[in-house]
Amino acid sequence: MRDSLEAQDQSARNEFKDRLNKTILAFAEEGINAALYWENDDPQSYVSLVPTSAITGEGLPDLVSFIAQLCQTQFKHKLKEREEF
Repeated sequence: MRDSLEAQDQSARNEFKDRLNKTILAFAEEGINAALYWENDDPQSYVSLVPTSAITGEGLPDLVSFIAQLCQTQFKHKLKEREEF
């Protein structure tokens, strides 16, 4: 997603940044801290936003990767191995 964003022209990047800022403000108005997942240094205190496109599917691999990484790092103590029958 980041590479694709950087490849866009300046007007598209400005539009993305404007919509991102509005989204972060909307979360803040509800008392929720939010940040882009690649800029979020404190996932315990901030909700990570993973941009995706419903039209092209862009960002979905980032979302799946982020969820897997989160499970492996944040919830590893809750993961349990069990024998299948």
